Amino acid sequence: MQVALEAGAEDVVPSADTSVEVLADPLEFATVRAVLTHHGFAPATAEVTRRAATSLELSGDDAQAMVQLLEALERLEDVRDVYSNVEISDEILASL
Repeated sequence: MQVALEAGAEDVVPSADTSVEVLADPLEFATVRAVLTHHGFAPATAEVTRRAATSLELSGDDAQAMVQLLEALERLEDVRDVYSNVEISDEILASL
């Protein structure tokens, strides 16, 4: 965590699966990645992506409709990436 922050990362977010997500300004991406790799923290994946400042938790019919919409968008040939600020619990996703 300290190496990432000293390299210019804005935040380090631990996950339940023992991985971490390092958040950095897109302009600092290459530097942060290089410093982490140099210190032996080679990322499994690394990309510049969009991240919503706020999120919205959905459940029930709203969650189902949103999942269907996101899946439909992802299937479109001309769409490269789909971003969303929606939070849907794993339990609800499993039931869909």
